[in-house]
Amino acid sequence: MMTAVHAVQIIHHLSQIAEALTVMSGGSFKPAAPPAQAEIPASPWDSPNVPNEYDTVLGYFSKMLPSAFDMMSEPVADTQRDGFWLTHQAARRGIKVVKVAAPEALIDSGITELNAYPVSLLAERIAA
Repeated sequence: MMTAVHAVQIIHHLSQIAEALTVMSGGSFKPAAPPAQAEIPASPWDSPNVPNEYDTVLGYFSKMLPSAFDMMSEPVADTQRDGFWLTHQAARRGIKVVKVAAPEALIDSGITELNAYPVSLLAERIAA
């Protein structure tokens, strides 16, 4: 089973490969142009009223690595392992975990609450 962390790692490695191939073929790697200024609707994975410096696993991925969702067949199930790791690490380190309302996309399937973790812990999980 591919977790969100695995998806992120694959995307990162593919980006590195693309950059190396561009440079090897004699081209120069140019970062993407800045995005056009437009109002972008909120992600269906974002929970409402999440405290500052906290996010849910799905919310974090939707903001930081939205392309990871393309590699997941079931985002909720595919990120459960990440949630278990985050909950365990938070308890082990005495870090507060906050319960927040689930986004609309999950409420329809019976999930009404999610854990929100410090963004620094989420970033650590992605880097692992």
